[in-house]
Amino acid sequence: MKRREFIILTGSGAASTTLLSGCGHPENTLIPALIPDETTIPGVDYWKAGTCALCPAACGIVVRTREHRASKIEGNPLHPVNRGALCARGQAGLQVLYNPDRIKSPMKRTGERGSGRFEPISWEEAIKTLAEKLNDIRSRNLNGSVVFSMGAALNVNRIAAEHFMDAYGSSRLVTTPLSGDDRAVGYASAGGQAPVFDIANATYLLSFGARFLETWQSPVMYSLAYGDFRRGHGRKRGRFVMVEPRMSVTAANADEWAPAAVGSEGLFALAIAQVIVREKLVPNAAPPNLASGSLDDYAPEKTAAQIDVPAERIIRIAREFAEAERPLAICGGAATLDEDGENAKAIHFLNRLVGNLNKPGGVLQTDRFDPIAGLRPAKPANWTPLSGASGYKDGGSALLIHGMNPAHFAPDLRDQIKAFGYIASFSPFLDETTELADLILPDHSYLESWDLYAAAARRTEKRAESRELKVGTLPFASVASPVVPPEFDTKQTADVLIQVSRELGQTLPFESAEDFVKKAVPSVRKAMGQAAELTEEEWSSLAETGVLLVEHGAASSTAESDSAKAADEKIAIGPAIEENKRDDYPLYILAYEHAALGHGEHANLPWLQELPDPMTTVIWGSWVEINPKTAAALRIKDGDLVEVRTPAGAATLPAVFYPGIRPDVIATPYGQGHTSFGQYAGGRGINPAQLGLAYGNGARSSDSRARVTIAGGESRLVRFGTSLPEKIDTPR
Repeated sequence: MKRREFIILTGSGAASTTLLSGCGHPENTLIPALIPDETTIPGVDYWKAGTCALCPAACGIVVRTREHRASKIEGNPLHPVNRGALCARGQAGLQVLYNPDRIKSPMKRTGERGSGRFEPISWEEAIKTLAEKLNDIRSRNLNGSVVFSMGAALNVNRIAAEHFMDAYGSSRLVTTPLSGDDRAVGYASAGGQAPVFDIANATYLLSFGARFLETWQSPVMYSLAYGDFRRGHGRKRGRFVMVEPRMSVTAANADEWAPAAVGSEGLFALAIAQVIVREKLVPNAAPPNLASGSLDDYAPEKTAAQIDVPAERIIRIAREFAEAERPLAICGGAATLDEDGENAKAIHFLNRLVGNLNKPGGVLQTDRFDPIAGLRPAKPANWTPLSGASGYKDGGSALLIHGMNPAHFAPDLRDQIKAFGYIASFSPFLDETTELADLILPDHSYLESWDLYAAAARRTEKRAESRELKVGTLPFASVASPVVPPEFDTKQTADVLIQVSRELGQTLPFESAEDFVKKAVPSVRKAMGQAAELTEEEWSSLAETGVLLVEHGAASSTAESDSAKAADEKIAIGPAIEENKRDDYPLYILAYEHAALGHGEHANLPWLQELPDPMTTVIWGSWVEINPKTAAALRIKDGDLVEVRTPAGAATLPAVFYPGIRPDVIATPYGQGHTSFGQYAGGRGINPAQLGLAYGNGARSSDSRARVTIAGGESRLVRFGTSLPEKIDTPR
């Protein structure tokens, strides 16, 4: 049998088989040592491949196991996305598996809805209960009102849900709300999958709020690409300019930080475009398709005051960008908070203006790669992003929910959730939404599950004779099988849906989650131009590597028609931004994704709670960042407890002096403020949603206004090491 060998350095010392005291079952460690099974040798480490599920990037991982216990997670060096690297979230995956707050078996509600009182039941009873409820709903012809709500799950559970709902007779499929980043990338893809931005081969990178070294899209992949961008590899190292009102970790790594006014990023981009066109810096450059006015209305001399960046600086950046060999513009974060995505359109127009689509250092628009299309329902599923106006509106007869916690990230939806006649949750943790459930059918952790994820990564081919770069996208599929047996009495959601379907007399096209993966892999191989059927040796090799790649053939790219289609998009940004100043709310307020805790979905992992914020060193809590000049005017001291009030609500939290933020802006991270979600997350910090800053609500950043006053009382600000250095440049 052909074997692939690789070495992973994990530090010295023997790995412990118990990561959290009181977790698991001691006999799981003892029995294999006395009566070993056929697949393990006591005392020997086994590395098993899988896919990380702690963010949408889906990096490849390898997990060190011994006697059926996982003790370390590392990046898979054979995976094209992360190439052996792994972020802090990925490393903390063991605390998902061994978390003492996991729901250990099915449960049914015993108290009032929302009381959090449940009692354990058997899987037989749980499946029968759900099937009887759904059967009763169907007998009353109300099956069309049943909603299945699912977060960013990978293929197995998602496709099982699609088949389940299709067979049951409901089309109400709801997923997480689109963030600004999602809207920006969805536009740039022009009808295909999300594009890949070739940062590695760019020579000039202009980022409008895209925090690609922290949370944006695929931070491990883009961190590796940024390393290549900086090293140059035989050429001059790339230059990086970051435009955003608050200095992030990504901005701190830039050559230049331009703290533009909140909401002005699209205007900034059009000002750059106007300079490029008027000075003819790009041959045959065509102006953007504006909904009104002319490009001359956006000249830096006319818009600099609104952008709050000197016209001379905008002109210089425009010239540098246009004259660079391989310029690239990306956007995310605060630049994409506008509901209609007009800022993103203006920013991505810069890429079309300099002609970098599907070229080295540019935007690699990917082909639509869905090798398992044949395993999806015949009727295409339409997953609607959740918002206050869709998804849960008017309730329904039943809500089935997996992998999302809307009662936390959008508390105003709580009443809509409670309006459902019956709620079944597949969550492995008792979070704010699961507390509202009538029945809990806990899912496996991703380390105990079968899954498959297909996408495309950047591919570069270098021609030695001419040093010419040829770039494109590399189709791949991550294949995950359980790396350890189930820790508790849980079941993968796909398997539960299959069993419930049988009770309802429905037929799904696969017998189990494992059967789905084994049917999907041949489809993936066929789509990659390989022999569909695998030999026993190939199956064994796939289990070792965890990834399927196109081994030969040219890089892939989309047709030019996609680029032309994107170029026709109208940009509707007025040449003047409404001031929207209010004496009662004089400051803008921004909420940003926490580098470790995300939007709160990982707040129950103590390793991540203990990880200091890179810019403020705060741990285990929330804070509000305020410029020292603004704080002095308000007589606020660093660490004071303050009240932050917006038109939507108020919160009390400690103030942190942050020179790297505009004086007219304050900022606070998502991540905390859970009222439930276990001992590590509950009762810590504040939830920005109570200030009207719900994740994915699409509110314009210019509408988010606040005021700050001293609240009095004792501040519970916990920092690691020293306070924030005072040498960060403060915007004027």
